[in-house]
Amino acid sequence: MVKLNKNEIEWLRNNYPQMIYDEERSVIAGLFSINHKYNGINIKDCFNIEVRLYAMRNREEYPKVYNTDGRIQKIAKRKNMKIQDLHVYSDNSLCLGLPARFYEYYPEGFNLQFFFKHLSEHLYWVAYYERYNKSPWPAELHGDDAMIELLCENIDDTLQDKMKFEELRKLYKKKFGHGIAKSKLVRRLKEKSFISKFIGL
Repeated sequence: MVKLNKNEIEWLRNNYPQMIYDEERSVIAGLFSINHKYNGINIKDCFNIEVRLYAMRNREEYPKVYNTDGRIQKIAKRKNMKIQDLHVYSDNSLCLGLPARFYEYYPEGFNLQFFFKHLSEHLYWVAYYERYNKSPWPAELHGDDAMIELLCENIDDTLQDKMKFEELRKLYKKKFGHGIAKSKLVRRLKEKSFISKFIGL
């Protein structure tokens, strides 16, 4: 379980006074304010959020984050969208990024200040979609498509790593409903059109 240190607790109190840290449970909860600007469009908004630091084994992974008043679910319902398209997992936690890419965003491990900046950008995306019925920037893929994209980004490495290649074959079977011979998949992965179809673009 991860706990905030004294400096993080002080920073939280000074910058997000409506977010309260329960040290015993290691949970940050309350009204999370955003004031973010992208391409000249500024959005100020608030979301009821719970950040479950206790769900982290260490500072090398994301905490579980929930929108506690169901607002994001209501947005999805109102717009007739799948909740996943607003980057929420089936367990109602926010999809903040592919776990396998954690170190691309947090090369020195979890940092509360940077995480809250990340969370603010994430919620800006949701608030923007709520207002304008479109995304402010292309959304990252999520779920299996995000993992397929990661494995296909450096295809030579994936082809040489037996575990990664087998993971890709499993994802192929899950996506298309049937298996594929190793040699055939190797050939298909050299086709850009196939990779786009495989990723789901």
